[in-house]
Amino acid sequence: LMYDKHILDAELYSDLKGNLVVNVEMRRPIARIVQNDAPDAYIAEDGVIMPVSEKYTSRVVLVSGNVKELLESQDLNKTEEGKQLLSMIEFINDDKFWKAQVAQLDISNNGKITIYPQMTGQRVEFGKPEDFENKFRKLMIFYKRILPQRGWTKYERVNLEYAGQIIAE
Repeated sequence: LMYDKHILDAELYSDLKGNLVVNVEMRRPIARIVQNDAPDAYIAEDGVIMPVSEKYTSRVVLVSGNVKELLESQDLNKTEEGKQLLSMIEFINDDKFWKAQVAQLDISNNGKITIYPQMTGQRVEFGKPEDFENKFRKLMIFYKRILPQRGWTKYERVNLEYAGQIIAE
């Protein structure tokens, strides 16, 4: 039996006239894992890791860095870290602003995430992918209140890791 990870579900049946009917539901990519030393892969909506397709390219957030365990698990739902990352990607994709702004999530060896934004030049030190609603709220405050006053290029990095504070340098 050949198994294609791009296919979420398929059904085959014949109708009353004897025609073979095929219904195929494809998995939708929500992020692309990029690596220097191995082929890229997609993370699907349901958390399954699937190979990239030669037939299409999805414009999705990039995930880089320490992705070995994600790839080995083949499914983000198998680990707690994977589930948190999947939730964070879903949060980004469900918000028009963040979907446009977040270009890349880089995972460090200790599981902390650095966000590379599409527009502004700051490296965003996000910490672990937990409590991300609050962290994104803080980042929005930084974008709306601090950058317009101080200038979009003044800061190189923003740290959102610690509760109740934004550190910008």
